[in-house]
Amino acid sequence: MVEEFNNICLFRQQYPGVRGSGISVTDPILNSVKKDLRHFKSQLVEEFQDYKGVHFEFEESKGQAYFPSILHIAILPPNQSVSSGIYAVICFDILGRGAVAGCAESITNPQGLNTVIRKRSNVSLSIDVDGLRATTKYNNVFCNPKEFYAGLRSDTELIAHLRLSLDLALYNIGLIDAQELNVGHIVISGHKDLDFNPKNLQEAKDKIARQITARRGQKKFRNALLKAYDFKCAVTGCDVESVLEAAHIIPYQGRETNHVQNGILLRSDIHLLFDLGLLTVEADTYKVKVHADLKDTQYFNYSDQKINLPKSIANRPHKDAMKYHNNEAFKHS
Repeated sequence: MVEEFNNICLFRQQYPGVRGSGISVTDPILNSVKKDLRHFKSQLVEEFQDYKGVHFEFEESKGQAYFPSILHIAILPPNQSVSSGIYAVICFDILGRGAVAGCAESITNPQGLNTVIRKRSNVSLSIDVDGLRATTKYNNVFCNPKEFYAGLRSDTELIAHLRLSLDLALYNIGLIDAQELNVGHIVISGHKDLDFNPKNLQEAKDKIARQITARRGQKKFRNALLKAYDFKCAVTGCDVESVLEAAHIIPYQGRETNHVQNGILLRSDIHLLFDLGLLTVEADTYKVKVHADLKDTQYFNYSDQKINLPKSIANRPHKDAMKYHNNEAFKHS
């Protein structure tokens, strides 16, 4: 995998994917890079074909009349495609300086990922994966972009990041829940449980970003709750958007549970107490009930307070869902 990665970068260094340098897909000069793309894909198939028991499709860029300016290899979950879906992908720099890997969404049919804006106007990137057409600009389609540079010596970090990216893809299409996200452990240079090292701080930042993404909830679900609750925590009234989270009433069990009536917009600490069963909202009165373990804390002040409900009845918590949380999730002793 390392050899193929570096060979593809070397090809782009020799033949940059810039305007005026297009290569016909039938040009023999492409034989070696096409071979490297196929070999790279076959190694990814071997590594991920049985990942979490899911059947994935693997696709390398081929082009039609002209060879693509941005070369990529995509790992596609069921019913997903590069043109309309969520998937894991490696996109190679237009000048051969490396590649960006991560969980990404279709640029032509966005799926609601919490994407990172890598490229803005008048900003140069060390690894640029924007092609020549509007439909091939990939810099801003990733939710967890990570750069890998030409001269790669080991595939350990790349494989680990692709594994995390597949988890995010599966989570965002509803095939796994947040508890199954592989965000709790990162392999760095082939070693686990390393001692503190300031050089690893970027890995820590990446991990935190993934955990925040998972904790806040899927983007469409969270956005629906933000609007329904007028961008305020239902319990505290907090309006700091960055700490507001989409709390499931009945635990996440696939896309169908990402319904506004199965959610409440909560400040992050209230969300945690809600999930731990230390706080609930009574189904009949919409009043907050706080567990006795919190009697000597500030949270007990919210006891018997009615939550801020959405104006639309159609967006309010479903009473049956709340009864489930009252009876099954909330601690009674």
